[in-house]
Amino acid sequence: MRCSTSSSNDVKPIDDEKLRMAAETLKAVAHPVRLRIIEILEKGEKSVTQICAKLGTKQSLTSQQLNRMKDKGVLNSRREGNLVYYSIANPRVVKVIHCIRQSTEEI
Repeated sequence: MRCSTSSSNDVKPIDDEKLRMAAETLKAVAHPVRLRIIEILEKGEKSVTQICAKLGTKQSLTSQQLNRMKDKGVLNSRREGNLVYYSIANPRVVKVIHCIRQSTEEI
């Protein structure tokens, strides 16, 4: 996926509701830990324990970030026994990660 840029002459304005929804999604992931979580979950569903291990963070911090994104519709969760698994609910957020990855490679 490429973050394409178009000349301003052929760009159609985005309606207000779509801009509001985009802003809410961006606010929900606008934190380094949350962006890393999206990057981890891009490869598939993971338990909170697995996410904590990959992040090297405490479960309380990780759970707080996961719940914030779940509340905003970015992530899904499911419980299996005493484990909670998370996955990406809004696949468009993966495109944000791809754009960030692309832009940092160009620097």
